[in-house]
Amino acid sequence: MPHYITLNEARNIKRHYENFPVASLLLPKKQRNAAVILYKYARECDDIADEGMSDAKERMTQLQPYMDDIEHIKNSTTPSMPLFIDIQKVCTEFNVNSDLLVRLMKAFTQDVHKNRYANMDEVEDYCHKAACPAGEMILTLFNQNHPKNITYSNHLCVALAMIGMLQDMHEDYLKNRVYIPQDDFTQFNLTEQDIAKKEFTENWQKFKEGWLVRIDNHMQQGKLLETQLTGRLKLQIRVLIYASNLLVKRMRISNKNLFSHAPKLSKLDWGFQFLRALISI
Repeated sequence: MPHYITLNEARNIKRHYENFPVASLLLPKKQRNAAVILYKYARECDDIADEGMSDAKERMTQLQPYMDDIEHIKNSTTPSMPLFIDIQKVCTEFNVNSDLLVRLMKAFTQDVHKNRYANMDEVEDYCHKAACPAGEMILTLFNQNHPKNITYSNHLCVALAMIGMLQDMHEDYLKNRVYIPQDDFTQFNLTEQDIAKKEFTENWQKFKEGWLVRIDNHMQQGKLLETQLTGRLKLQIRVLIYASNLLVKRMRISNKNLFSHAPKLSKLDWGFQFLRALISI
């Protein structure tokens, strides 16, 4: 495997983020290292779009070098950033479609310019840009990116994204970003002031129940991905599904305020789900 210039830095970044591991130790080293490099791109751009006090123009200026280097990869020319020299190696070695990088970038730029969503169709369209390319990238690293697998993976990725949206409602609001569609605000008689004040009312409980049903619907389709896979990737996906279902179950039975006490998974939880997955092989 070619040496990656930014691999050590990428590993350090990954340790600090995400409830759902993108490239866990279950994956073979070759694919794991490639996934970590791709994750570094996603993490850096997501932070540019989300974090700090920069205005939209400044954020787009910061994203521009990433967009430029994606074009270099698409045109088979040499990128300027060390990270994208590594990404070009990954794309070449594993035949990763550069359009997946473009789709992710569309999500990052959308986060810069769009902070409210009218309906669930808009939210799911965002998930298909912000989350689904990552799943397809992982499948591609294992040469398992068949159309049926991509369809199942997309459902799983949408479910994971929606779990994250439910966990991070207050945190996202502080960034002036609300992923809960305005249709739901109307249907359940919700207000953004509830989020600001961390008042998780009975109406929000009813909304939560409906949101979890949507997640379950995607999970039912997404879990079929496991049946199409073998080896370590199958085990990785099984652990991910078990962990997701555990988190959804905890959210469903919890009476706690999701704005301040959203359920999370501990290292012990992940270890137990790994053992469950291993035993069930």
